[in-house]
This record gives sequence, structure tokens and C-alpha cells, in this order.
Amino acid sequence: MKRASLAALLLLTAGCDTSGFRDAYMSLDSSGDRKRERFFTDTETIYCIAEIASGVDDVTVSARLRAQQIYDPRDGRVTNVDYDLGISEEAPGQGEVITISFELERPDADGPYAAGRFVCELAIDGEVKERVPFEVAIPDCPAAPIFSGGVCAGFVLDGARCAGALGDECACGSDGLWSCE
Repeated sequence: MKRASLAALLLLTAGCDTSGFRDAYMSLDSSGDRKRERFFTDTETIYCIAEIASGVDDVTVSARLRAQQIYDPRDGRVTNVDYDLGISEEAPGQGEVITISFELERPDADGPYAAGRFVCELAIDGEVKERVPFEVAIPDCPAAPIFSGGVCAGFVLDGARCAGALGDECACGSDGLWSCE
């Protein structure tokens, strides 16, 4: 009996987490079905996904996007950095399996994602519990069809040469536009 009461006392006095991460990863979609660690500047959408279990209604989950390296879109040179690009939070409530998706926003809705190495820091009630590294690379050529006069700056390196939509060869000019011949 003495051992049982000592064990009960220890359980009552020991702190326990009522919420925690089951998984954390990057994805092309908000449901997390298309997991990736590498994206491209012309990727449609990028999400940081948190799967949690929570025993309380008042839990807050936040995501902070931090840049670690930035790639120069003109020549691909790498610059080491350390700064925040954004933060978002959600209050998902209680549940055994809760999926929370944080969409990374582009600086310009029609422009490219910044190229480089990043980390999505996920926190529960202000305490960082997960760090998900990922890369946004500069592709040799974009996935979208290329037409003369279209914007290429930031999507590919300056001077990139790619096949155009009409079977011609296109070059990314110093003016940041495709020129096709």
C-alpha cells in the first residue's frame, strides 16, 4: 500500500505533456499526401505539415519559417543567412490525430519562391518541438510552358536556355524575360 501511494504521488507531481507531435514534414498539398524535402522556385504551393495529438482544447501550434541559406537567382551563389520569413499559428483543439497545414506564402503571388535552404520550426504553446529542413532549388528549366516575353527572373538562373512551348529555343535574358527564337 505504501508503494502504491508513493507511485501515485510521483505521478501527480510529475509534469506531463498533454499535446505532442506525431509527425512533421513538408508537402506539396495541404493534406500532406505529397511529402517532399526539395521544391523548386516555380512550385505551385508548399506546406509545412504538423500531425499532433492533443488532450486539451486550448493548445496553440505555431510554425516559424527560417532562412538558413539563400541562392542568388542570377548565378546560384549561396549566401548563409539566419532570419525569419514568417510565422503563423493555429488553435486546433483536442483530438487523437489532428493534421495542421501551414502554407508558405510567396513574396509576390505571381512570382517565384525564394531559392535556398530553410527550416520550418514547429512549436506547441511556444516551445519548439520539431524542426523540418527543406530546400527550394532553382530548376534548369521551368515546368510551365515558356513563351517569349514571359517572366523568367527568379524562376531560373539568368541566361538559362530551355525549350519553348512552340518548339523553339528560349533564353532568360538580363531583363528577366524569356526571349524565344
